[in-house]
Amino acid sequence: MSFLKSNKRIILISSIIFVFIISFSICLTTYAKPDDKGDDDEDFAKDLAYVSVGLFAATGVTIIIYQSYKYSRKLLKDEGKSKELKDNIRNFYLKIRKPLNYIHYLVGFGALTVLLIHGIVLSNKDETMVIIGWITAAVYIFYIISGTIIWLKIKLFWNSKKFIRILNKIHRSMILIIGIVVIHIVHLFAN
Repeated sequence: MSFLKSNKRIILISSIIFVFIISFSICLTTYAKPDDKGDDDEDFAKDLAYVSVGLFAATGVTIIIYQSYKYSRKLLKDEGKSKELKDNIRNFYLKIRKPLNYIHYLVGFGALTVLLIHGIVLSNKDETMVIIGWITAAVYIFYIISGTIIWLKIKLFWNSKKFIRILNKIHRSMILIIGIVVIHIVHLFAN
């Protein structure tokens, strides 16, 4: 409860941004020109796939900002104007880190929600595409679960430092993220 009290402003701002992103995304798909060939529900569900990929990609903004911060620290020297710039970058990053993380969590959950709605509506279609889609969903679910374990520091898992180190590496693996986005894009355009 004290967590909620101390972070009310951040949670409120993050929630507003999350609701705005979801609402805007759904409005875009609602007003998209419908295909005369297909069912409106099916078209809407197909449009949700693009929204899901977009939201999942949006969660990567936090990763890009973190990696930029990390490499800027390595590149800048600890003397003169470089030290001052390095300190300014550090202070700026520390101010935006918490709100960015909340946005990362909310948008990630939003991406998964939209993906599951998409998958459930279209699960009676071509078997190969359904299988590829659910494989993608399973990896997204893994990302959500692993991120939740890292964020909440669940004691059952957090006591094993080796497990957490491996989980962090997998959760932050750019190769895996790029791979799953490519598989999802292939899934989308193969229809």
